[in-house]
Parts: sequence; structure tokens; C-alpha cells
Amino acid sequence: MNSNSIKVHHEMEERYARLVLEYFSNQQRKDICDAVAETIETLDSAPSLIVTPKPNQCGEYSIEFHDDYDKESFAFFEELIKELKIPKADID
Repeated sequence: MNSNSIKVHHEMEERYARLVLEYFSNQQRKDICDAVAETIETLDSAPSLIVTPKPNQCGEYSIEFHDDYDKESFAFFEELIKELKIPKADID
């Protein structure tokens, strides 16, 4: 994985799921924002979104599903990863 590639961190437990996308440029942030908006519209989902800017155009974009009884997060995260063209091997 390129050191400037979007880094992906995935967490799950019971009915909670979170995907954190760590970005390293304004373009990556824009790509993530666009892909999340498109995925929300496509799947008619309403995850919690938290964007945490950091110095030097870096930051984290967190997508969370609470009380995910229907496992909606699986389809959402899968579609988002596909949209961003992130290899599944790069997800930890």
C-alpha cells in the first residue's frame, strides 16, 4: 500500500459498526465525501458521520452504524470501498 493511500480501519461489535477512512490530501477528502454522499443516496442509508481534520490536509472520516439490527453497514461499507477503489487487502 502506498503511504499516501487512503487508510481504512474497520471495527465491529454486536450491533455497532464503524469504518474510518484516513486521508492525506484535500483531494482524498473530497473523493471520500463524494463517495459517501453517493452511497447514502444509492442505499438510502443514514449512518452517523464524523470528520476530524488534522494538520497538513490530513484527517479522518468516520462512518458509524448504531443499533444495526439489519446489518445495513455491510452493504454500505462494501459499496463505499468499491466506489473508492480501495483493495480489500488494504482494510484492517
